[in-house]
Amino acid sequence: MKIVCTGYGIFAPNTRNIDQYLFNLKNGVCTLQVAEGMGPKGESTIAGLIQDEELKQIEADDKLKRLPKVTKMGAAAVKEAIASSRLDVRHKKVGLFFGLSLGATGEKLYQDSIHYANHELYRKVSLIFSHYANYHSITAAIGHYIGARGVEKTITTGCTSSLEAVEDAILYLKSGKVDAAIVGGTDSPICNATTYAFAKTKTIPLNQTLEEGAVPFQKGSKGFAMSEAAGAIVLEREEDAVQRKADIKGEIVDVVSNNDGINIFSLDGSGDQMLNALKEVTMGRKPDYINSQALGIELNDQIEQHCSKQLFNHEVPYTSIKSMYGNPFGAIGILQVISSLLSMQYGFIPPTIRTTRRGYEEMNIVTETLYREIHEVAITNHGFGGNNACAYMKKYTKS
Repeated sequence: MKIVCTGYGIFAPNTRNIDQYLFNLKNGVCTLQVAEGMGPKGESTIAGLIQDEELKQIEADDKLKRLPKVTKMGAAAVKEAIASSRLDVRHKKVGLFFGLSLGATGEKLYQDSIHYANHELYRKVSLIFSHYANYHSITAAIGHYIGARGVEKTITTGCTSSLEAVEDAILYLKSGKVDAAIVGGTDSPICNATTYAFAKTKTIPLNQTLEEGAVPFQKGSKGFAMSEAAGAIVLEREEDAVQRKADIKGEIVDVVSNNDGINIFSLDGSGDQMLNALKEVTMGRKPDYINSQALGIELNDQIEQHCSKQLFNHEVPYTSIKSMYGNPFGAIGILQVISSLLSMQYGFIPPTIRTTRRGYEEMNIVTETLYREIHEVAITNHGFGGNNACAYMKKYTKS
């Protein structure tokens, strides 16, 4: 049974829709910026930010006015995905599967409510704080926005969340529990708390330029770029998509996930579990390239180097869209899926921009857009908390 994608949507920094995403991927556009004064001692960092004025069109919809930014972004991505798919959600058994990592924790209302509670200022705590704090309220609000009332699931496994949401959706489709699945991820976690926490663990770049910091596959990059984004896809069984004459974007062959299985306050430097997941999902096949989780943290990127050597002897090209979009936590997996679909549809490998490849010279890293036929792509993804998720995707050919 083939599971195919029939629609997609996105909302990300400097990216309001799929057309802009395709343009940015093809042209290696950096959507990140140096954010001054965000560090604990006033240092700059690198981030992918969506400005308030960019949300104005979404906020004009009365259904979304009181909802957090992270929900508005997710709703916008889902709306585009459904329009792209031409799916009638009212007359099908539709499942909604959304991946989140930190959800609405970066929202001012969320942070202020905790502050007020800690100072016993009962009247100032927002009436809707509990919905901002509850991850599933985000998914439920998106479901209400599109009129879905069936299965709704929120997956929260760190940065692998939306890719593991795809894994869950595939299981539901193959079991017949749903006829179509809307799968996405959204996160908007950037605030003082997250910035300071990652600064303490030395995993975000402080006082580094865009040429130096948050650069995948580059020794000397002192961490990753926090980002905010949302993406969504529509998945269906092939026979259902063909029957309704949908425009099929590509096939999701499989998703495999596991956990490093070590103490959460430690780091697994061996990369064995990522290697196991990638080995299982590729099944001896050589994809046209790897859409990599590399993000500018040296240990993570070295694990990618390890997998490249052990599985492919550095023959398969690697690239990381995080060089352009940073790491929007629970949304990154679905952004990788969409970028891979576009890559297969339009025949190109997006570049890893900004890197000099220092320390990774032996790898086959794509640094300039390569235009060629793309038939198969593997995705690697790693999450805070130790989860690994890998996907395998194919250009669609009718059975």
